[in-house]
Amino acid sequence: MTAGGGGGSWPRSSTSRNLQLFKAGVEEVKATELAPSGTRNVFISFHMDDQPQVNLLRAQAKDSDFGMAFRDYSVKEPFDEAWKSNCRQQIGLTSLTICMIGPETATREAVIWELEESYRQGHQVIGVRIFRDQSHPIPSPLIEHNAQIMNWNRDEIRDQLEKG
Repeated sequence: MTAGGGGGSWPRSSTSRNLQLFKAGVEEVKATELAPSGTRNVFISFHMDDQPQVNLLRAQAKDSDFGMAFRDYSVKEPFDEAWKSNCRQQIGLTSLTICMIGPETATREAVIWELEESYRQGHQVIGVRIFRDQSHPIPSPLIEHNAQIMNWNRDEIRDQLEKG
């Protein structure tokens, strides 16, 4: 699972560090080729304020019956062309994007870009409401593509992974 990040002010990371993260991700993708069938490499798009909830999904994904390969290269750079290039490559290593929908997700320029890039690359995209008792706005690319939107339920997310 690759974790993205949508918007906010981040300290600038060095190009060398980004290259190291990307190379590590490529090696992990190669390793997951040996993983049990049905395992999916997943990119997570989210607003940085929702990182604690994303960390919970990451923890759930470590359960062997969840069906997701987890790799973390959270984007901690400003939203610029270098970030887009790096993120485009990260999305390319995956087959599914999960958008974690929180209070401000729909307004984050980087989240919108990540979702549009996921669709451009032909990936399945699903939306997961972080808080099941709240109906936060859905990012426009999810609406435009009639994406599956679900409440956070580990088994439902796993079932959706198996369908894709």
